[in-house]
Amino acid sequence: MANEHEEEERLQNQEDVPVVLEEPEQEIELEEYGEGQSLSEAEEGTLHLTDLQAVLKNLNPKYPSKRQNDLFLPITSSRVFPDNFLDLNYLLVMSQIEEQEDESDIDILAIITMTQVATSIGYEGRGRVEALEVAGVAHEQEMEKLTKELGLG
Repeated sequence: MANEHEEEERLQNQEDVPVVLEEPEQEIELEEYGEGQSLSEAEEGTLHLTDLQAVLKNLNPKYPSKRQNDLFLPITSSRVFPDNFLDLNYLLVMSQIEEQEDESDIDILAIITMTQVATSIGYEGRGRVEALEVAGVAHEQEMEKLTKELGLG
């Protein structure tokens, strides 16, 4: 009982102390932190990709130039019919060579290889199903992990 009275006295004495309800403002200099990055820039700068990032990188490859991205990305995400495969390959290679004919250093092998890979993805669907399966497994593993962390399962 004596402990209860002491505790009540201590609490009553604390009422005399002013209570600060607002936190003081802290000035933060943005120069200290450098220029901020967007989320995609930060993700590209990381050394370790998550499973989903690796799958997305595989499904949407980046090519060296904007022109190649404009040419190849629609091909890799659509279907190239067998009757059009060789003609499409030839036209894409010739188009890129003609665009670079004023340059002294044209890497024809790189042009042919990138074109072949892009058109074969559209032709065969190379790696698409496998990449999507990996994404599904990664998603299932993440969901199981979250379920365990939240105590739902």
